[in-house]
Amino acid sequence: NSINLINNQCMRILGEKAEIVKEQMKRRLTDKDGEIGAERVDVTHVEHLMFTIRKKEHTLLVDEPEDRGGTNRGLNPLAYFLAGAASCLGMQYIKLAILKNIDLTSLTITARGHYNRKREGAFSKILYDVRIESEEGSSTIAELAEEAEELCFAHNTLKKAVQLITNVYLNGEKIK
Repeated sequence: NSINLINNQCMRILGEKAEIVKEQMKRRLTDKDGEIGAERVDVTHVEHLMFTIRKKEHTLLVDEPEDRGGTNRGLNPLAYFLAGAASCLGMQYIKLAILKNIDLTSLTITARGHYNRKREGAFSKILYDVRIESEEGSSTIAELAEEAEELCFAHNTLKKAVQLITNVYLNGEKIK
């Protein structure tokens, strides 16, 4: 499975929302005890191999591709799994860039998961290719990458269970 996320050539940041992001990130980075959080989604069977996922006013469709008996009307569950993990990591990159005034021209993450399809199979490896375009120096972006991983709940959870590899590219050159 491979998903490309966050491909925004303009890196449009909403000024009125940036201050909210900065305040939340400052609080998170200085809070020694942390806050307990929770997420909830509701998954409902629709028909055959199709489900809906709802969170408040948002709805996603989950299905299997036709070659696995589905109707291919939505992403498969593992694609959503990878997309959630990769977008969580990407969110930390962007939030930190906003907080630290790091200018990113673009950010794209490709997530690949390797797994065994046997009974009780699991992911053995998840790889992220984080591609950044920026005028910032490689040390700034490498530091951003390290801190983004430290702040990503999905990354921190997964690294306890599976090999996680993150490759970071700045302007096409691998820096991590």
